[in-house]
This record gives sequence, structure tokens and C-alpha cells, in this order.
Amino acid sequence: MKQVIVTFLFFLIFLCSHAQKTDRSDLDKLSKKISQFGKLKIIDSALFYSNELLSKSKAIQDTSYELKAYNDLAKYYKLINSQFQSVKYYTKAKELYLIIGDTNTAIKKLRRIAIAQNSLGDYNSSENMAIEGLKLTIGLPDSLALKQKLGLYNSLGIATKRLKNYDDAIIWYNRALKISIDSLKVITLKNNIAVINIQQKKFQLVIDSLSKLVKLPILEKDIKVKLRVMDNLGFAKSKLNYPEAEKELLQVLRIRQKIKDISGQFSSTIHLVKHYQDNKQNRTAIYYAKNAYEIATKMGWATSKVEALSYLIDLKKNPKNEAIEYKNLTDSITTARQQAKNQFAKIKYETDQYREENLKIKEQNAQQQVVLQKQKNQRIVLISLISLLSIGIGFVFYYWKQRNKIERIQERHTTEKRISKKLHDEVGNDIFYLATQLQQDPGFTTDPDKLKILKGFDSVYHKVRDISRDHTVETGEEYGDEVLSLLNSYGSQTTKVVTNTLDADFWSSVSAYKKGELYWVLKELLTNMKKHSKASFVSVQFLKEKQRLIVTYVDNGIGITDKHLISKNGLRNVENRMKDIKGTIIFESEPKQGFKAKIVFTS
Repeated sequence: MKQVIVTFLFFLIFLCSHAQKTDRSDLDKLSKKISQFGKLKIIDSALFYSNELLSKSKAIQDTSYELKAYNDLAKYYKLINSQFQSVKYYTKAKELYLIIGDTNTAIKKLRRIAIAQNSLGDYNSSENMAIEGLKLTIGLPDSLALKQKLGLYNSLGIATKRLKNYDDAIIWYNRALKISIDSLKVITLKNNIAVINIQQKKFQLVIDSLSKLVKLPILEKDIKVKLRVMDNLGFAKSKLNYPEAEKELLQVLRIRQKIKDISGQFSSTIHLVKHYQDNKQNRTAIYYAKNAYEIATKMGWATSKVEALSYLIDLKKNPKNEAIEYKNLTDSITTARQQAKNQFAKIKYETDQYREENLKIKEQNAQQQVVLQKQKNQRIVLISLISLLSIGIGFVFYYWKQRNKIERIQERHTTEKRISKKLHDEVGNDIFYLATQLQQDPGFTTDPDKLKILKGFDSVYHKVRDISRDHTVETGEEYGDEVLSLLNSYGSQTTKVVTNTLDADFWSSVSAYKKGELYWVLKELLTNMKKHSKASFVSVQFLKEKQRLIVTYVDNGIGITDKHLISKNGLRNVENRMKDIKGTIIFESEPKQGFKAKIVFTS
């Protein structure tokens, strides 16, 4: 019954383990499918399998694959310009990273959310996300915290600049400058500060700052950064009527056109529009404003189109069409930004709910863990009690079994002694009496045939007497002498029996009934040798190894070729005796190669 229960439990464990492996295998296959479709740019399929991965990973509570599903969904929705969905899944990923304690990756997701919100025009939400990220950096190691802060400060600078909070923007950019160690990043940040100074009409400050930056050799490694510095420097010069300003602005535009820097071309055309507008060259200003409008239209940049249209309305005499488009676009952008705010508010609400649910789940899990731990402790106590009870029952059973075995052996010895005594007292005495009576008849002592009968009686009497003596073994302190006497009794002029010298206390640790069994085993081996082996040399060696007693019997007789002969010669009895004391005996014999037996049992 016990084996059945254990087998059943192992079967259940195997099934659970197999099910988990199967589930993980399915998730792994889904993950590979998503990657394959992503590489092939088949975004619809990538999104479909990402949703399936999310559903299945949540069902089996596999956090690693759930996170992968969130990140894949955010990435692929971003690729198809579905920014709200992208932000939604980045937000869920962020929350889950916080739950599992991966704060660093959670901050990375916050930065992505802040960038998306900036691009959608929800600058307040972007600012809030970046500040939330800054709060999370407090618990990070310094190296990770500095890296994250650099990106967050930059996001805050962009958001506050677009909210026209110029002083705050400069503060954030300066904080980023203090921790930045990358030379190109430092130049970019200083250029961003220069853009804010342009907005604040601090043109000379911009010229002083950017004139130094533009000469730095490191700028040759990134032409786009160099062109941004040159463009802003040229524009600041144009505001203060530097004669070289126009030439510098046109030079930057030509290079940007050559390297196909589209966003840079738009910035250059806008600066040229302002330059020519300031210098009352309206026709040229309109030309560049139209170029800016065409670039924005081609790229689908609504806010950039609005900016270009605003200049065309100011410059043209009858900008009716431009004014209508301007109004439609600004209304559309306003509506889109409001929708963005609403969407982000909805995502925030869902996130707060998600967070609350997770907190409840964590609380429930904590309570469940307490209950489970209590149940586990109870099971441990119960199993311990059952184990102790089983051990106790096993010990009692073993003790009872051993006691019964010893009692059976002792009973057998007692029976053998009783039978041998009865043989001696009744049969032996009767034979002795008959032999004595026959010896009184003179005819029996002189007649050869009758003398044979008399000698036969005498032989039978001695055999009966020997049987009686054989079943009386001294198992106390004299046992060593008893064994030695046994070995010597089988020695003769034709057969030499040898043994090793033993310590006085060699037999002290061996139980009495085991000593008795060993005695009869040795006697059986020696009797077999005397009757059948024709051996001239016999060696019996005794050895102790820790708790084991090893006896090696060797003779140089004719050996035994037939296993049936072993039984016939009484050696089967030897095996039975060894089983009784939980010992072993191994026979080795080859024709004309002698006979060997090795006896091993615990003392």
C-alpha cells in the first residue's frame, strides 16, 4: 500500500512538472514566432501572437513571458504609429517591473513613455512621468542612477521648454550637464540651452557660447550635431545683424540637403524665413516658408505645417487658403492633444487600478503564504510524527523478528541438546549395557565374528556419545579455546590444520548465538573436508573489519564439482545457518584445485 501511495505521488509530481515544461515550451514557440514576424515586418501577425503570448503567460503566471509580451506589444504598436497603445503596454510593463523589483528597467520604460507623451504634445504628462522616474532613482546604485537621471533631465528639459517654462528647462539641462561625461552629449545640452536663450532673446549670450562650441574637434564625429550648433549660431547672429549670418545659414541648409537631413532642413528654412522677414525681404521669406511647408507636408508633421503656415499668413498679402488650413490644422492639433490627454488620463486610471489590484493580490498572496506556511508546518509536524511512529513500529517489528529468530535458534539448539542427551542417556546407556553384558560372555571375546559385533556396539556407543558432546558448545569466555580445540581435533599426521593467533578479547563483541552458529559452520566444513576432500593442509583465518567478522576457510583437497554434492555433503546446512545470523558464505571450488569458503557477518 505504501509503495502504491509513493508511486502515485511521484506520478502526480511528474505530471505537474511535465505540464509546466509543456506550458513553457508553448510560450517559447510563441515568442519565436513573434520575433520571426517582427524581422519580416509583418506587424499584424507580430501583434496577434504578442497578444496570445500575453494571454497564455498570464494564465500560468509566467512573469518573464508576460513582460516580453508587454514589451513586444509596445514596440510593434509604436512601429505602426499607435502611440497610445504603445504607451499603454509600456506602462503595464513598467508596473510589472516594479512589482518584481527591477526598478532600473521600470525607469527605462518611464523614459519611453515620457518621450511618447512629448511627441503627442502632452507635455505636462511627460513632465510627470520623468519626475516619477527621478523619484525611483533614489534606490538605485550610483552608476545606474546617474545614467537614468541624465535621460530624465533631458526629457524634463524638452517638456518644460515646450511648456515655455524656460527657466525650469535651463535648470534641468544644467543638471544634466553636471553629470554628463560624453563630450558630444555635453555639446548637445549646451546647444539646447542656447535654443532657450534664443527664445528669451539673449542673442549675444548664444553667440558667445556657440562660437566656442563650433570650434571643438569632437564635432567632426557627428555632422548633424555640428550643423545644429552652426544653424543656431547663424540665427543668433542674424538677429544682431552680423553680416556673415545669411551666408552661414545658407551654408548649413546646403549641407543638410546634401546629407538628406530632413528635420534639419526644416529648421534651416524656418531660420531663413525669420532672417529674411527681419530684413524686409518678404519674397525670399515666402519662398523659404513654402519650402518649410512642403517639407512638413511630405513628412506629415502637423505642428511643423502650422508653423510654416503662420509665416505664410504673416508674409502673404491675401493668405485666405493658408488661413483656412491653419485654422483646420490648429483645431485638429488641439483636438488631438486633448484626446492625448484623455487617453493618457485613461491609461493612468487603468494603471492605478492595475496597481491597486496588484497590491491586493500581493496582500492576498502574503496572507495565503502565512496560511500555507502554517499548513506546511503542520504537515512537517504530522510527517515527523508519522515518521517517528513508523520508525518505532519498524524498530519493534525488527526487534520482535530478531528475537523470534534468536528464540528459534535457541530452541533448535535446545532441541538438538535434548535429543542428543536422550540418545546418550537412553540409547547410549542401553548399548553400553548390552556391550558390557556381551563382554562377560567368554565366547564373545574369543570368537572373531562375535568380536566384530562387540566392536560394532562399541563404535555405535562412541558415535552416540560424540553426538551428545557435539551439541554442547561453550560460548562464553572459553569460546576461543573451544574453537581452537575444534580445529585441532581435525588435525592428524596426514592433515595439518592451521589458524592465526587472536587477541584475548577478539570474541568479546560477538553475540553468543552467533558464536554457536559459527562453531557448527566450521565443524560442518571440517567434517566435509575429513570425509571427502583428502586434503593435507587446511587454513582457517579469523579477521575483524570494523563491525564485520570475516572467516576464511581454505583446503588443498580435491574440490567439489557438483553443486548437488554441496547439499549432499551438508554444506546447504551451512548456508541456512548463515542466513539465520544475516551473514553470507561464498564457496569457491574447482576440480583438483582445493576448496575455499568465505564467511562474513556482523558481530
